[in-house]
Amino acid sequence: MHLNDAALRALVSRNRSAYDESAAAFIRTTDTLDKFPGLDRELDRFFEALRGALVLDLGCGAGRDSEYLIERGAAVVATDLSEKLLRHTRCRCAAFGAVQCDLLALPFGAGVFDGVWACASVLHLPSEVHPHVFSEIHRVLAPRGVTAISLKEGDGEGWTRSARMPSSRWFSLRRPEVVVAELAATGFVSVRVLPSGRGNWFVVEARKAQASHSSGLVPGRT
Repeated sequence: MHLNDAALRALVSRNRSAYDESAAAFIRTTDTLDKFPGLDRELDRFFEALRGALVLDLGCGAGRDSEYLIERGAAVVATDLSEKLLRHTRCRCAAFGAVQCDLLALPFGAGVFDGVWACASVLHLPSEVHPHVFSEIHRVLAPRGVTAISLKEGDGEGWTRSARMPSSRWFSLRRPEVVVAELAATGFVSVRVLPSGRGNWFVVEARKAQASHSSGLVPGRT
């Protein structure tokens, strides 16, 4: 498939409406870690890989992961497509910032974050634009910054309903080896696929290199 810009924006808008319409149901079904076996270990692994404290939570949802990372000592900027979910996150935890945005154009400067946590967010965009999202993640990461991106393994994409909310959302299933190749092509190093305790979910971790001509270094960072 190939979407033009207008079609892609329409898809993002439909995803936003789905989350706003079903925010209460989504919060109820996703707000605690015990509903997602193994997710606490994924968060711990990500936190321990950080070389600094400033984290971007891409697609914070009900604020579950932001809260956990803050409790571990990170300063978290929470972002989401849905303003209703962001309002819940603002009330739930002391986020360093809470910003409404989509993944296609992150409203942050280059080289800002020590880590980018993207749990079950990238898969809500068509697979053809995932390399662009990976480029945006790479751009906002500081040198040696780390990202963890969770996706579902498989083939195919389209609008799907799940048990967690009644509104349809876009899901793109991916092959881990293809995602690894896309991240490497973006400029990430130390790319690896890690297991998840949740069915066909998997996590890809990657690190930005020590120095890059396009890294947008922030003064004082090493």
